[in-house]
Amino acid sequence: MSKFNFDDTETSGIWWSTNVSIRDSCVELKEDTSCDDSDIVELLRTIAKSIEVNGL
Repeated sequence: MSKFNFDDTETSGIWWSTNVSIRDSCVELKEDTSCDDSDIVELLRTIAKSIEVNGL
């Protein structure tokens, strides 16, 4: 995903707001579950794989 640079000086619109929303949700998940960052990364990878296989 190198085409997505989430530096807010270079990215705007829907991609930036989606990035912020996902990060905020991950922060909430971490706070609510006390899980490690690696657990959240694994969750996100699992979601991405599911989308690759099944679509949205």
